[in-house]
Amino acid sequence: MFETDAELWSALQQMSRTVNQVVAASKPIAKALDKMGDVASLNRQDYVADALNAIQLEDRLRTLRMTARQDLIAGLNATAPKPDQIKMVSDSPLVLYVHPLTLEVNFEQCKTTWSYAREPMAQSSLDPSDIWNVYGELLDQFRAARIDSKSFWQALKAAYDIVLLKDGKPAGERIDIVDVLVPMAWIWPHAVQLKKATQFPRYLLAYQIQKLRQDGLIAHNGYRLDLGTATGGSTKNKANVLFIPMGPTEGQYYLTMCFRRE
Repeated sequence: MFETDAELWSALQQMSRTVNQVVAASKPIAKALDKMGDVASLNRQDYVADALNAIQLEDRLRTLRMTARQDLIAGLNATAPKPDQIKMVSDSPLVLYVHPLTLEVNFEQCKTTWSYAREPMAQSSLDPSDIWNVYGELLDQFRAARIDSKSFWQALKAAYDIVLLKDGKPAGERIDIVDVLVPMAWIWPHAVQLKKATQFPRYLLAYQIQKLRQDGLIAHNGYRLDLGTATGGSTKNKANVLFIPMGPTEGQYYLTMCFRRE
């Protein structure tokens, strides 16, 4: 294959440059390169050929991924319920924002995941019509489950008081924010029935707290809702914290909450 050592080394140098451009090396590349771990292996032209062929395969796969990405975005834009409805959040992985939800695309698994406040809500295929159908169903679910902010404030305060009573804590004491999910399900059963769950939907708690802020009702009836920010290691276990969005990509994880008299 290679007439001289110079041609061989030139091919190896080109291979090295190509590898550095590949974002994530595939298993065939790693296997082929492992074979070339010593000087003797470099004289095996079939080993070098295997590595070069693996890189060419990865290049083709990257091209296919790029084409699939472009086709999907074009299809979503062409069938969107409203013009300019889609906003790019991330390119790799592909994440799109369609108010108020986020869509993450997994081309390898041929699926997409809709989420709100970083809480997965539903999955769909890579077909634009299927994606938009699921989006419409989730919006209907939001409309059916949500309530006005004053009613939510009262429900959240009641759930907080139930947790204090159960744990034997005094008024105004902090509790874990996720501890209100079960009593909220008792107080607000309609939202739970929609999800067929045993506790209040996390995404809906995040949505309603965000709406409290928007409606200026963090303070109400002589009490103020105080949220404790999750920092450092407390954010590692996402089940113990709640992400509350403040825009398409911005937001904050919270660990605790309490109601305090003003």
